[in-house]
Amino acid sequence: MGVRIVFSGLDTLPFRKIYAIDFEFYGKDGEIPQIVCMVTQDLRFGEVNRYWREDLYKMKTPPFETGGDIALVSYFAPAEVQSILALGWDVDVSVIDLFAEFRCQTNGDPGVGQKSLVNALQFYGLDHLIPTEKDSMRDLILSGGPWSKAQRSAILDYCQQDVVALGPLFDAMLNRAPWSELQLNHALLRGRYMTAVGAMQKRGIPIDLNLLDKLSANWGAIKLKLIKAVDTQYGVYVGGSFKAALFEMFLTREGIAWPRLGSGRVDLKRDTFKAMSKTHPIIQPIHQLRKTLAELKLNKLAVGRDGRNRASLRPLGSKTGRNQPSTTKFIFGPAKWVRGLIKPEKGMAIAYCDWSSQEIAIAAALSGDQRLWEAYSSGDPYIAFAVAAGLAPDGATKETHKDVRNRCKPVVLGTNYGMSAYGVAQAAQISELEAKALLQKHYETYYEFWNWAENNKEAGLLGLKLETCFGWSIQVTAGDVKANTFLNWPIQAHGAEMLRIACILAVESGIKLCAPIHDALLIEAPADQIDAEVVRLKDCMFEASEAVLGDGKVCRVDADIVRYPDRYMDEHGKQMWNQIMGLLAQIEG
Repeated sequence: MGVRIVFSGLDTLPFRKIYAIDFEFYGKDGEIPQIVCMVTQDLRFGEVNRYWREDLYKMKTPPFETGGDIALVSYFAPAEVQSILALGWDVDVSVIDLFAEFRCQTNGDPGVGQKSLVNALQFYGLDHLIPTEKDSMRDLILSGGPWSKAQRSAILDYCQQDVVALGPLFDAMLNRAPWSELQLNHALLRGRYMTAVGAMQKRGIPIDLNLLDKLSANWGAIKLKLIKAVDTQYGVYVGGSFKAALFEMFLTREGIAWPRLGSGRVDLKRDTFKAMSKTHPIIQPIHQLRKTLAELKLNKLAVGRDGRNRASLRPLGSKTGRNQPSTTKFIFGPAKWVRGLIKPEKGMAIAYCDWSSQEIAIAAALSGDQRLWEAYSSGDPYIAFAVAAGLAPDGATKETHKDVRNRCKPVVLGTNYGMSAYGVAQAAQISELEAKALLQKHYETYYEFWNWAENNKEAGLLGLKLETCFGWSIQVTAGDVKANTFLNWPIQAHGAEMLRIACILAVESGIKLCAPIHDALLIEAPADQIDAEVVRLKDCMFEASEAVLGDGKVCRVDADIVRYPDRYMDEHGKQMWNQIMGLLAQIEG
């Protein structure tokens, strides 16, 4: 029997055993990690166990106890979960992720920069536990070996440094803000999500590897031809470079009122292009072209030799708790046409399932605004508002009153972000006076929502803590913070909670979940089983939405099923995809 370590905070936790755990591994982007070693520590008694890769790969089960009364503590659990799954073991334990809890405890603190283990140790005054020689040791591990006996020992020592820091770090967190039973449950829920993330990252997304290789090999020639083809109707490129002056001339010719900067110049930010392309379809091709040329690096996509896109989802990366995956490594990061590379394997199918108008549903449910919920429940909240505003008669539809709906849509969506009358006018292509009138009508129609939103904004600006129904919080007491941050934060943060719960339910029920995408989930299954799996996934998503919205309130779910040999295609990227495929065919002859 070892000597008991006194961690006063950990003594309050209802687990028979608590293990700190860390893996070291290597591997190229997109590949399943190759395990180098694992170190564990029993946080009750301090016993440390070290395992090298040859021994680990021989084990059929983990060399530590498992079960519901066992907890694993790690810093960024998806890495550990991926490693456990790579070894063929089950994750039959409760998981507490100190990265997730550090993010939650310090969210909004302007004094906290990076969220690494080193930063966490510094924040809690545990500088003496910071691992030494971190960069050089990581380089040694990532080299992939072979390693000498001395190097093996050094790598194990390095891994152990991280492990023995986790107990004091966890204890410091609990002593700073002791957990109630509810807070423990919230932490365990986040741990379950990080476990699901690890499973998703290991599975990856099926990619047409052959086509990706062709595009990569010919991308230089394709880009030149693409600019020439797309720019024909715009005339805004010279020598492969976008010219703002020429773009302004194009806008004048088309009669498009474009947002401008304080300097008077046209606003060329990506978000502006994105918003304007929604209301002006003529802008969509040039928007996709600029996005493609600026961001797309086909060789950066994290695709393994097995044709699976595996990229870090960067869970809990934003202040709202949403994921922040790489815009170059993740297939859903670059321009939307690139998603056409997603293709199910032979005999398989994929399904993209997303919540319909999720943010409106959240705003209505959490604010308790019955009229807004009725508008969402109608199936078309934009027409519902048009009717309420007296712009359309009862019985109006998307087909009968398309123009009116288009004017009202930016109002309904923009209010969740505190969009100004000017912004609404630009998005809806109406006068600023009409936009003000529509915003006033929205305020009068959905006043309970507005009161709730304004209260959230005021609380945030006063430095009070905002918190979701499952414990994700933000508190900003210093720094330059935009008021609208607090207007939208509760909606986005609860959307993130909804996604996390759906991922947990799906993965734990055996659904082959490939990735979460903002308000959607991508799954795969044998082609003859995909319809049944979509039904199961929808049930998970319905349950997750009701958990956030409240009893009896469910967010609708739409599904797009793609069976081999077809490929996934985003509607907004289809035109660009067809152009690029045509250019590739020309080049290949």
